Amino acid sequence: LKKRELHKFTTRNDFHQGSCVVNKNKNTISIKVNDKFNSKNEKIKVALANMLVDRDSIQRACRKDQSPNLSYQRQKGLYHILNAANKEEADVLLLPELSIPVSWLPFMAAHSRRKQIALIFGLEHWVLDERAYNILVEMLPYNTDENYKSSMLVFRVKNYYAPKEIELLHTLRLRAGAPKSKKQRYHLIRWKNVSFATYNCFELANIEHRALFKSKLDILFACVWNRDVNYYQHITESAARDLHCYVAQSNTSHYGGSCVLQPSRSSISNKIYVKGGENHCILTATLDIKALREAQYRSFRDNNEIIKHNPPGFDYDALLERAKK
Repeated sequence: LKKRELHKFTTRNDFHQGSCVVNKNKNTISIKVNDKFNSKNEKIKVALANMLVDRDSIQRACRKDQSPNLSYQRQKGLYHILNAANKEEADVLLLPELSIPVSWLPFMAAHSRRKQIALIFGLEHWVLDERAYNILVEMLPYNTDENYKSSMLVFRVKNYYAPKEIELLHTLRLRAGAPKSKKQRYHLIRWKNVSFATYNCFELANIEHRALFKSKLDILFACVWNRDVNYYQHITESAARDLHCYVAQSNTSHYGGSCVLQPSRSSISNKIYVKGGENHCILTATLDIKALREAQYRSFRDNNEIIKHNPPGFDYDALLERAKK
């Protein structure tokens, strides 16, 4: 991170060469996790964290005169979410942007490996040399043999910092650690036969960057911390239809807008939509990957199919590539 070479850390793939394949493209890094000891998913269960990420904790992580919020109460809330996701046997747990202190990263990695659950979340700002880095983390567990568990950790610095976020950092005498445009990358991940990409809040507002993965995704995951819920609702609804995939977004609970959407008619497109509540909890949704791909393969829909027609310009070759075993 200090050398601003997180992409190189991912593409070198020093620790997972026998089980993970990483390829770097112009705007994307594709990551394939091979796990021949676990069955490939035709359905995937997503757990959405409904949790409060308060502004005071975000600021404390950036200030030299204060310590990050590592209180017992905050730990208790996180443990409750992790335990609930395990109890519900979720495959993926999605948490908001800026929701996990940097010092808790090893604990999260160990939990992902032990429990074999994929974790997607935003770290609190990691401050180095007066520059604050907003990092999205993907933890992708797999088995190297029948007894040995591992997890690939992937990190990506946020490509676009929101104006209010930059303003906050400037008031704390810090600069935003966003990469230059030529260094911007997004991750296309294939894990347990599911293809997905992850976005970090304000990145969703770039329509060209959303379109990078047209026809290539089963799921789009988004970690956000944003009060403009209506704006992001429009973006996620548009992404579900335009990219023709499931969309899962986790926001801080006091703003709301955490959701799981599917590309179907408006009356049934929201599989989850939640705001508020004092207690930390999860909500789960089972996403039928096989049914989505089956519908996309057809030129027309059966009367009983709930998935909308493919958008104009849908790439069937990309679908066939995504459906390969």
